[in-house]
Amino acid sequence: MTDMPTRSRWRGRRRQRGFTLIEIVVALAILSVALPALFQAFSGGLRATTSTERRTAAVMLARSLLDRVGADIPLAPGEQTGVTGDGRHWRIAMAPSPLIAPEHRADSPVIPFDVEVSVEVGGGQPVTLASVRLAPAAGGEGAP
Repeated sequence: MTDMPTRSRWRGRRRQRGFTLIEIVVALAILSVALPALFQAFSGGLRATTSTERRTAAVMLARSLLDRVGADIPLAPGEQTGVTGDGRHWRIAMAPSPLIAPEHRADSPVIPFDVEVSVEVGGGQPVTLASVRLAPAAGGEGAP
């Protein structure tokens, strides 16, 4: 008898299949298309998160400055500007409000002021908050 492989041996070898070169190339092609899309989505998410954090910090600073108007920051017509420790520029603008007509202000114990606070976000539109604050009228009740 010769040592020729029998038919049953060849069938057994065919069942032990691995990945072919074509399957590996197709898998790599799919990965080469999918990975850049995933990286782009991930970096877009990081950019959005960073932008949101900057905007939130600007809103918090603007609210803090607006809260200080009339307490630490005197309520008077004009503008004040400044720069925070991290380089954000801010501006506070105050002007008498048209809520009370100038001819009636002499009778009013308070003068309303329009107050606007703007804080730079960095690379975008500034965050702007507006409010109306009341100041005692000169010579009126509660005037210093």
